[in-house]
Amino acid sequence: MLSRLKISTYKLKKVVQHFSLDIEASKTAILIGVNRKTVNRFYMIFRLLIYEQRMKELEQLLSGDVECDESYFGAKRVRGKAGKLKRGRGTLKQPVFGIFERNGQVYMEVVPDCKKVSRYRVLS
Repeated sequence: MLSRLKISTYKLKKVVQHFSLDIEASKTAILIGVNRKTVNRFYMIFRLLIYEQRMKELEQLLSGDVECDESYFGAKRVRGKAGKLKRGRGTLKQPVFGIFERNGQVYMEVVPDCKKVSRYRVLS
C-alpha cells in the first residue's frame, strides 16, 4: 500500500506525528512541505480508522460499574443573537452522550437531535 502513495514514508511518519500532537492540517502541510488537501485526506483516514476501532470495542459488552451522562458543547453566546443565554435542550449547542467504564474506557457519540419523537440508537 505504501508503494502506491505519492508521499515518502518520512513525510507520512511526520503527518502521523503531527496528527497525534493535534497540529492543524494547514500548519502540518506548511511544516512538511506537502499540499494541505493531502494532509486533510490522511487526517480523515486516521479519524476513520480510530472510529472503526472504537466501534469494534463498543460492540463488546460493557461490564462492571458504568456511568452515563449527556452534555452540550458549544459557544456561550452566538454573535447576532440577542437575549438570555439558554441552557440544555433548545440551544444551538451540540448534544453529546457519553459512557464511562470504571476501567478507564470512555465511549462518546454525538446526538443528532434531542427530540422526544426521534429514536436514538442506544447501546444494545
